[in-house]
Amino acid sequence: MPLEGLCIELRPNLRSGVVFLQFDHDIGTCNQTRLVIREHNVYISEGPVKTSTPRSDSDSEEEYHEEDEENSLVIRHDCFGMDIGCISVFVVTGSHISFRFNYSQIDLDALDAGSVQVAMEPLLLSCREDDPFALTCRNCSAELVENRGYRRLREFPSCVVDPGEFFCHNHGSGCDSKPPSLVPAETDLFYGLNYVVVSLSQTNPNILIREDHLYCRRCMRFLGLAIFNGAAARLWADAVSWLPSGGGSTSLPRHFFKSSSLTQLVKRLLHSLWPQPLPQLCLSTSRAALVTSMPNRCHRYMLIHVVESQLRVLRRVQPHSNKLRCYRACKLYFGLFGSSSSQEQPELMQQWQTEQTLPQMEISPDMFQALQERLEANSQLIPLAWRFNAPDQQLQMSYFFYENEEDPAENVQVDLMALTKMKLEDQYETDAGHASESDDEHSDTDSDAGHSDANRKRPIKRYPPTPPRLSLNLSQSSSTSSSSAFSEGRK
Repeated sequence: MPLEGLCIELRPNLRSGVVFLQFDHDIGTCNQTRLVIREHNVYISEGPVKTSTPRSDSDSEEEYHEEDEENSLVIRHDCFGMDIGCISVFVVTGSHISFRFNYSQIDLDALDAGSVQVAMEPLLLSCREDDPFALTCRNCSAELVENRGYRRLREFPSCVVDPGEFFCHNHGSGCDSKPPSLVPAETDLFYGLNYVVVSLSQTNPNILIREDHLYCRRCMRFLGLAIFNGAAARLWADAVSWLPSGGGSTSLPRHFFKSSSLTQLVKRLLHSLWPQPLPQLCLSTSRAALVTSMPNRCHRYMLIHVVESQLRVLRRVQPHSNKLRCYRACKLYFGLFGSSSSQEQPELMQQWQTEQTLPQMEISPDMFQALQERLEANSQLIPLAWRFNAPDQQLQMSYFFYENEEDPAENVQVDLMALTKMKLEDQYETDAGHASESDDEHSDTDSDAGHSDANRKRPIKRYPPTPPRLSLNLSQSSSTSSSSAFSEGRK
């Protein structure tokens, strides 16, 4: 009886746990399915009920081993000292089984000693001040911003923090002559959750600007958004990379942040939304809206309601292993909503805004998609009977497991041979002088007869933009209203 998924919630304060089992077939197609508690171990088995007798000293280990092989072991208590005696709230629906169990004791020291602990890493850049580097597109490696040394690398306030409270400013008489500003100078680079902010030139020949959306002129990759009335660009770190100067053809593009796994991004996201630790059980104060602007200039929303941010769960070490390991997880409800207009918001979001202050965070499309896929996959562990909340909201319950994931910053490097070949034979024209580049539908085509056939045939992933329409008011807000303070004024 193979298990596709297993998740066990542990609540030591209540001395109970909840088990969610996902099978590879419909439980209703089985003749009989049994849940057996034997010697404080919990098994799931299929087939006719066999008369169970207490184990005697004369019983061989082989006989019990064969019996265990026929069953699917769910919980083995001896690792964590649980004395499971009974189960309750037994629910069977489709390919899922869920139930609650109680125990009178548990060894928390043994449980936590082998648990997966993932601390939130500090938000650190992989580049350094005054070291010249160029900004490049992560899709086609085209240079977006020329080599430049940035004298100031500063963290940018999130949208849920007032800039005046985030920065310490007006130190000394030198800052009194200039009003503080969040608009970066040409040698400033600000950074935040999965993005960097740099000065934007409207005449940059390598970046195509459509409304407030920025695209790579070569491959039409969506890069980010123009902010402060076009004075600055917020570029997503999963769309751009930096290339150190002076390395020649051996230099490889690098990720902007030292730690950028999805787990780290989500932990920073939760910390940005709620700087103070959330209570163990959250009721209505832990709601937020995640917004992303897609390459076609439509907006998508993910409404989340965090139920428990540091829940202990048991999961299998390997998919087909009986060994369990403790993880921390964020248990939450989430819902996905789309909008064809920048002015439209989901009705549920408007309802939440009337009930409380609703923090909002804008994230990149790639991060939005990765988070959506992770939550949708983990929601399959929960039976349909428990998966959705109120009928008028229809939010799905899911988990985000904090895991030690492989950091994409270590794998962002492009193939060295391919990059070297591209640099040697490719002088792809990114000049804004071509007439066709002023047209959205043809801005990434070769109109110059001087381009080589190799450049025309080289496959590059393209992201065609859509006709212009109204953009978010937030992106078009004036710099005076958004830039209240900065620690060190532009010099």
